[in-house]
Amino acid sequence: MATAKGEQRRTALVRAAAELLQGGGLEAVSHRAVAGRAGLPLGATTYYFADLTELRRAAVDTLADDDVARMAAAVEALPARRRGAAAAARMIATLLTPDEYPALVAWYERYVLAAREPLFAAAARRSNAAALESVTAVLERSGLTADVPPHVILAVVDGAVLGALADGAELTGVRAAAADALSMIIGDRPHHRVEDRR
Repeated sequence: MATAKGEQRRTALVRAAAELLQGGGLEAVSHRAVAGRAGLPLGATTYYFADLTELRRAAVDTLADDDVARMAAAVEALPARRRGAAAAARMIATLLTPDEYPALVAWYERYVLAAREPLFAAAARRSNAAALESVTAVLERSGLTADVPPHVILAVVDGAVLGALADGAELTGVRAAAADALSMIIGDRPHHRVEDRR
């Protein structure tokens, strides 16, 4: 049976591994680096995890959990009231991009790596499913109907974000590019009447 101290140590190791993964990619997550970042003995990583793959998988899952929780919290905090397409586009662009530039880059790196690295595949699918649900919820809460299905909205955001990153844009520029692209495909046609819950 796991003790409270043991759970705290394991959590610290997973969080340290997630931070290393986000900052330097999969290769940055080693037993020594994780233990050092967590401030724990090197042996702790092999005590709590069968091997490096298990530790890395826990880190990937943690980052996916963070993504899902962030999107769910943003949707939950969004009041249901009529909005224009431009406002909804900005909300969706913000919702689908992490709040810090390194986290944004790491998020897209994990998506690309999911095609080759099985460790990322399930987490990417989970984050993607949450993103689809979040986009649908924002539109519904804004009383709007998009001219395209949610997966196309995600594709538009992804394309705009990657293009902006390639151009060297900062986070605000990335979000602006995504919002501009989205505003072209989100119509102002009402989806249904929403109550003003302000």
